[in-house]
Amino acid sequence: MALRAQACRLADTIAAAAMLGLLGLALCTAADVAGRYLFASPIHGFNDIVPLAGAVLLSACMPHVVARRGNIAVDFVGQQLGPAAARRLDQFGAVLCALFFCLMAWQYVRFAAELAQTGDVTPILRWPVWPWWSAVAGFIGIAAAVGLLTIAGSTSRTDASS
Repeated sequence: MALRAQACRLADTIAAAAMLGLLGLALCTAADVAGRYLFASPIHGFNDIVPLAGAVLLSACMPHVVARRGNIAVDFVGQQLGPAAARRLDQFGAVLCALFFCLMAWQYVRFAAELAQTGDVTPILRWPVWPWWSAVAGFIGIAAAVGLLTIAGSTSRTDASS
């Protein structure tokens, strides 16, 4: 139980930092738009940064969603079959969620490795893009690990919120 609680705290901390990053990205977007329309001077290369930073920051929120079991669930069948069946269905859903994130992390690792191999860079700033996608892979990997810990330490979505 302690390991699961630590994973939840880590996920919450990462998500809080990501939310601050998203707020900063939104403020920079407002500054870019203002500079573009008021002074005909946008932030140089900002169009390169937004999609990459957005992907990293949004993926950083995934461990929190998994830890708190905030994903969409359909409880209708479980309610009809009773509490024991509902718990088993909930566990099955948690297993599927963890497996999904494991597969997704693996694909992002492959994608980042391919980008590193091909030397892809952003169009304006000429920054390599593979480190950004490696960060996405890392956060998705953390979400997968948190999902696996959630399976082991929780029997329902309500348990995850404690």
